[in-house]
Amino acid sequence: MTDSVSFSSFALVVGGKLPGANYLQTAFSPEKMNIVHEEYSHQIVREVIDGRFYWLYSNFGKAMPHRDIVIDIQSGTELANPRTTHQVEPNDQLFAIYDSESSIFYISNLMKKGFLRDFLSKFTNEEVVVKNIYKNISDFLGVIKSLETVKFTGSRDIFSREGDLFSSLKNIFGYGEPEEFSIEAKYRIPMKDALKDGILRLAGLQSAGDIRTLVCIGKDEREFENVFNTNNFINKISVPLQKDNQLLFPPDEVKTQAITKLRCAYNV
Repeated sequence: MTDSVSFSSFALVVGGKLPGANYLQTAFSPEKMNIVHEEYSHQIVREVIDGRFYWLYSNFGKAMPHRDIVIDIQSGTELANPRTTHQVEPNDQLFAIYDSESSIFYISNLMKKGFLRDFLSKFTNEEVVVKNIYKNISDFLGVIKSLETVKFTGSRDIFSREGDLFSSLKNIFGYGEPEEFSIEAKYRIPMKDALKDGILRLAGLQSAGDIRTLVCIGKDEREFENVFNTNNFINKISVPLQKDNQLLFPPDEVKTQAITKLRCAYNV
């Protein structure tokens, strides 16, 4: 029987901004760790893959509750429980992947967001937050106080419909309209009505299919970065797999399949 591991997408914020390469290399360094968090004992494996994917796997469980007996299923006989209260049976799993290409943190177990936050906080003195990603532009604009980055990708069709907005790009190299173009504009300016109107206009073009992708990053009143992202990221990814004879997912197969799906989605 085939089951599946499902990942949901979040934004990882460290010290009020998206995590840098140095922090990610440290936090996901290939070193096994054993830690206890809220009575659960975690066996943690991490890995950095191609300088882009930051992988974390935890096999976890807790010592309590603990019964003095176990029951033999075939005979129904009660036997002394061989596991002591100082031992843990790690029968739960957590998978997480941070993709630095899309700046998205994929997590398989939403109940463990707090654990991931606390664990990743061990590698910095700054505050670590695992945040939802805004898909509604009005919600995003209602939260941010300053704009940091706007990124979008458009095609040549947009020049005939939005000439005033993109006229300076129409023949920038003297070879006519480009088939496709990408723009990344970085700012550090307060949000004003005119700026909101411009972002809303881009969001409308993206909804209409005139631009293919749109990502906006702004800071809220706590100076934390917030991400607005629409259909250029996968809201969920699902990895179909058969469990092993211990009824656990093979972690290496989960890692390989999840990364393959992300590569295909972003064509990288």
